Amino acid sequence: MEGSVTDIRSGQYDRSCVKIDLDALRHNFSEIRKLTAPGAGILAVVKADAYGHGAYETASTLLECGAAGLCLATIDEAVDLRNRGIDAPMMTLGFTDKSRFADAVRYDIEQAVYSYDIAKALSDEAVSQGKQIKIHIKLDTGMGRIGFQTDGSSTGEIVKCCKLPGIIPYGVFSHFAVADTGDDAYTKQQFDSFMRQIKELGDEGIVFEKKHISNSAGIMRFPEMHLDLVRAGIILYGLMPPGCPEPPVRPDLIPVMNWYAKVIHVKKIPSGATVSYGRHFTAKRETEVATVGIGYADGLSRRLSNGFELIVNGEKCPIIGNVCMDMCMVDTTDLKTRPKVGDVVEIFGKDRLADDLAERMGTINYEITCDVGKRVRRIYVPERR
Repeated sequence: MEGSVTDIRSGQYDRSCVKIDLDALRHNFSEIRKLTAPGAGILAVVKADAYGHGAYETASTLLECGAAGLCLATIDEAVDLRNRGIDAPMMTLGFTDKSRFADAVRYDIEQAVYSYDIAKALSDEAVSQGKQIKIHIKLDTGMGRIGFQTDGSSTGEIVKCCKLPGIIPYGVFSHFAVADTGDDAYTKQQFDSFMRQIKELGDEGIVFEKKHISNSAGIMRFPEMHLDLVRAGIILYGLMPPGCPEPPVRPDLIPVMNWYAKVIHVKKIPSGATVSYGRHFTAKRETEVATVGIGYADGLSRRLSNGFELIVNGEKCPIIGNVCMDMCMVDTTDLKTRPKVGDVVEIFGKDRLADDLAERMGTINYEITCDVGKRVRRIYVPERR
């Protein structure tokens, strides 16, 4: 198989695959460790199937590297990892329905708590199972999403939560809203609000073992805010938060996900012929068309139709016509090397970042990797040690 996928055999996939470079992941973790305060553990954010990279393989690798624990979005994500043998600390960052608190207690999944009702239901479940559950009090310091207010009005409620039977008030956390922008004053305001609320709780006898607020941008830009834990997300996967100001020390990040497809057909069409649904492309000359085995059901958005370039035989070729559900077409007329069935097509990776797709689509690189479809095979290289 030709192209830059020399460590993937052609028989390993038929239409499209993503190569997940676990050595790049290990490298990125090492780079993050260099930036992180010595006393701060690194929580690996592996929610949303590790931003599309595969939660189990990614989490296993990062724990081998020394990650202090894992952050998930849903109880199902956490339970799946437990059932696959991962026994590291895990926490959910947001909402868990009360109907799933039995699983939270049973599988030892640390829970975000942002109301007394949540804490009471967790307490009741823990007591009924004869167990305890660790909670992380969520403070809203300016995201406006979920969390207790930090103006002092919630202090009493938080104290009540932390004193319930079966509850271990293990952590307290918040989310930065603009750490990846130049609005440093707002980030510092959030941090000050966070620390002020923690002090108020301390005055009431509530002390947390773990405090955490820094995301990927916070890790790079605000070392004084690392506290006990940091939460590494997009930078683990080798991508910078979009628009993030240059940090004092820029980590040497390597993209972990590399997305490829194959040419499945090549033909020539005459001048005046149209391509794809809606006939939004008309050939102005005799045109060589390579059909590629990837479409919007695989995660290649229709917003990339008519103009976004895929890389065939090392050269950029524009998509012509609308991206279909399972295929798209590119103009290969001017390629130096004639395409043939089986040739590698690169969508993004180390040499062409997911940011290129994000810019064209008016979104962020997070969404691009998350949107790579489940039917696109993940191939992990090298195999986990």
